[in-house]
Amino acid sequence: MIISANDLRQRLASGERLALIDVRDVAAWREASLPGAYGLNVYDYFVPDSTQEDYAAMAGAFIQAWQQLNIADDATPVFFEQEVGMRSPRGLWFLWFALGRSGLVLDGGINAWMEAGGNLAPGSGTWADVSPVNAPAIPPAMPQLAATRQEVLEADTQTVVLLDARRPTEYAGSFVHGCCARAGRIPGSKLLFWEDVVESGSFKSAEAIARLAAEAGFNPSQRIIAWCHRGARAATVLVALRLAGYHDLAVYVGSWHEWAGHPELPLHSGS
Repeated sequence: MIISANDLRQRLASGERLALIDVRDVAAWREASLPGAYGLNVYDYFVPDSTQEDYAAMAGAFIQAWQQLNIADDATPVFFEQEVGMRSPRGLWFLWFALGRSGLVLDGGINAWMEAGGNLAPGSGTWADVSPVNAPAIPPAMPQLAATRQEVLEADTQTVVLLDARRPTEYAGSFVHGCCARAGRIPGSKLLFWEDVVESGSFKSAEAIARLAAEAGFNPSQRIIAWCHRGARAATVLVALRLAGYHDLAVYVGSWHEWAGHPELPLHSGS
């Protein structure tokens, strides 16, 4: 699920087939990346509506972009960015969701790679964008990794628990992004700030993440639906919880941007 920079260098040197995938913006990839890395934008696609139909369109958009990269089936994908943030875990989530394939996140990203003695080179291979343009709707391989708005609305807070990965001010409703119609949080949500699962650009240990999750009121027997502003930060927490031994996990991709836009849906605010 994650790989250290030292392990990555050793496995590449041994001749293992690994597909390095830079998920930063195209300009950063072109300037300097891991040698031979593909470029893939997984950050800017968000569903207009969190339904099974729109999730099939999202899966189709990822598969279309993936096919453009022409990555061999026997190559293990390794997603990376400058350091672990909102993008490389989302790339891994996309891979699981759309294709059901296993992959890795480079823990610490490019910073860790350079600290381990790895060199950089301008990106010059294939770059692709997860985009709805001309993308077919394809049922995802692992649909359980994306929760619909209806599932979120029906969550019972006992067996299905909602995880707000946003900053505490967003959770309390004192801050809201300008694109959102309302401030607050989805009722019943518990806060696990996404930045708390990483430290110095790398994931915290599985044990530390498990402690944070337990302190926030979660346990591995529950189904956890993570959400944030538009679904990216939630994927980072999802990968972190997988590292900590949680298995029944999903991202509500529409997240607060979608929920706030439906005035009929309830909200809570305050700490």
